[in-house]
Amino acid sequence: MYKKKNITIVFFFIFYASISFAQKSRDMEKFGFIDLRTDSMQVPFYIDGVYIGKHPLKNPVPVLPGFHLVSYLPPELTKKYVEEDLSDAYKRVYVAPNDTLMVFLFYEHYIVETKTLDRQFMVKRITAMTLVMMAIFLIFQIS
Repeated sequence: MYKKKNITIVFFFIFYASISFAQKSRDMEKFGFIDLRTDSMQVPFYIDGVYIGKHPLKNPVPVLPGFHLVSYLPPELTKKYVEEDLSDAYKRVYVAPNDTLMVFLFYEHYIVETKTLDRQFMVKRITAMTLVMMAIFLIFQIS
């Protein structure tokens, strides 16, 4: 009898504790959701520079309400391509509380463009290094 009473007390304690600490539906209303889509499979997604996963994602991603940077480029490349104006590789979106925003990123066309920009950047670096080396060579020839 005593053991059954203790089990009942422990059960009610666990039950009421779980209810008091459980996530309420109004807590979820404080968040917004981003539903990420793209035209290609296995595309990596980043929100505010944090890796989220690859397309297709099973569920929308919960985020705090406000502005977010959604991209398929890692953060170090996003900053570089912002300067080169590859604007469709990332999107700056506003997510409202208790709302789901669908974001579609075009991948196929722009991944080719990023590779082209990478090649152009490499040519710029090689040209700059060549000019510096020629200047050093000419300085030593004059001396």
